[in-house]
Amino acid sequence: MDEKIEAAQSWRELVHGTSGWWSGDPVVKAAYEDPTLRTLFPFPTHGTLKFFRYARQPYPAVPREELPFIVCGGPPYRVFTPGYEQLVGEATTAVEAVELVVASLPDPAPGESEH
Repeated sequence: MDEKIEAAQSWRELVHGTSGWWSGDPVVKAAYEDPTLRTLFPFPTHGTLKFFRYARQPYPAVPREELPFIVCGGPPYRVFTPGYEQLVGEATTAVEAVELVVASLPDPAPGESEH
């Protein structure tokens, strides 16, 4: 299946599917409304919203790449690099947190296609 279609389906399930802690979360809403993040695969876990360029493999497989992510539950909202290695920044709104993620996305590795 086309990666873009799968990402769109993942977002639909997250935003309109089964309710969870993320239901109505301003971070999820802001991320969904951002055209750059909407091309990525969303993955809500442990109070965070993570993003992947590729479809996440079934648990417990490790995803191929982790990107900067948002710690929900703010404000303030904190954005970290993968593995909490570095704080990218704090934001007072969910939209600002999304902007921090987008601004800190790495370029795709050589040979990878951008969405």
